[in-house]
Amino acid sequence: MTILALLQTGALAQQASPPFQPSPDQGLFLIVTDIHFDPFTDAGLVPQLDQNPVSDWSSIFTKGTGGIQGYGKDAGHDLMVSAFKAAAALGLTYDYVLYTGDYLSHGFNDKYRATAGPSPQGVEPFAVKTAQYVSRLIGETFDDIPVFGVLGNTDSACGDYEIAPGSAFLAGLQEQWAKLSHQPTRFQDFPQGGAYKTAHPTLADTDIIALNNIFWTPRYSDRCNPDGGDPGAQMMSWLEQQIADTHKAGRKAQLLLHVPPGINAYSTTHGKGTCDATISPFWRAPFPSDFQQLMQRYAGVVTYSFSGHTHMDSFAVIEDGDGAPLIASQITPAVSPIFGNNPAFAVFLYDRTSGDIADSATYYLSNLAGAATGEDPNWELEYRYRDTYSLTDLSPVSRASLAARIKTDEAVRTRFSTLYGVSATDGPVSASNWKAYACAQSAIGRDAYQTCYCDSD
Repeated sequence: MTILALLQTGALAQQASPPFQPSPDQGLFLIVTDIHFDPFTDAGLVPQLDQNPVSDWSSIFTKGTGGIQGYGKDAGHDLMVSAFKAAAALGLTYDYVLYTGDYLSHGFNDKYRATAGPSPQGVEPFAVKTAQYVSRLIGETFDDIPVFGVLGNTDSACGDYEIAPGSAFLAGLQEQWAKLSHQPTRFQDFPQGGAYKTAHPTLADTDIIALNNIFWTPRYSDRCNPDGGDPGAQMMSWLEQQIADTHKAGRKAQLLLHVPPGINAYSTTHGKGTCDATISPFWRAPFPSDFQQLMQRYAGVVTYSFSGHTHMDSFAVIEDGDGAPLIASQITPAVSPIFGNNPAFAVFLYDRTSGDIADSATYYLSNLAGAATGEDPNWELEYRYRDTYSLTDLSPVSRASLAARIKTDEAVRTRFSTLYGVSATDGPVSASNWKAYACAQSAIGRDAYQTCYCDSD
């Protein structure tokens, strides 16, 4: 069965009308992220998938009985296709799609070894084909518009947080991802570090810089790095060069990265010891300060960054050297419900001249538990950003004002807490820990976060 046929089966997104009616000078883009596609939900299909090319996978999956998995599981084929189908059925025309990482499921290597059968082709080629299949579905679902992706911590044939520079996994994605971007000559750096820079598909003066910042995380291991060296430092140097070149050309940039800048509020609230000892930055030193200094040195070049990783719906604001809002860091919720969130994706309305983001609309699977028992999946509009928070736009200044209101306005804080977990019954933000999450939106550096979270009343 073709991908188009797969998308034409089942229930459509439930909504009365499109969330936006763009004016002639406005456009829309879609973010779908953290699918963590699990091709092992029907173990009997894995040997066939392993032995056949990606072009045959859709037909193979039609033979399966995996179904939609519930909370605590990654997204199998049915949930992934359902999310794509819902985003395509909204009656919207997207200019491009962003995917901010984690194509592969958790425990991918172990699951492969347990299900590949008597003649396994190897985890690395299967990992490449799995990531290719997700990318292929995205490209074909949305009429071959430009797609820009980044690698997440699970996107490695070596293991979680173990992306290897110069690996066969990176080489296996280069050609396809270059083609999906519609700018195939811009991927010459990708095989070495998994990063690239392209022109924005609609903004004439803007670049898209896609980082592999898994190298910056505290859990990163280079045990499969064949060349040694320091891939984190090399990635920071690469980013600095790209920002400098963009600035020299009189252009702006938007950043794509999997792991957002700032503090991991969830890990912080689950830490042990004194308050300052529990603070858990997303990136290890010296990368937070190096990044902050780079953004301040080239203030005005980057206004927006897009990431995923947390599986939750959030944001952070990066300030300039004077404390003024500089960059709005968008953190989009996941399709995978493994951490208790409802599956989601988001649509963004933006100005095609300035690049300013005017609004967003988040859609979520409102009946995951029922869908896991055979009900038709029901994707609904969860909220529109401007209406919900009474903002004029999604600029850094507006996001900073919202971050301040979350700290002081209980009604706004309660609404944010609900939406953070994508309207899950038992979301991670509560009356007892909300401050850890609120401080993470406005205090990117460790010292500033300590002052906000530990030292203030």
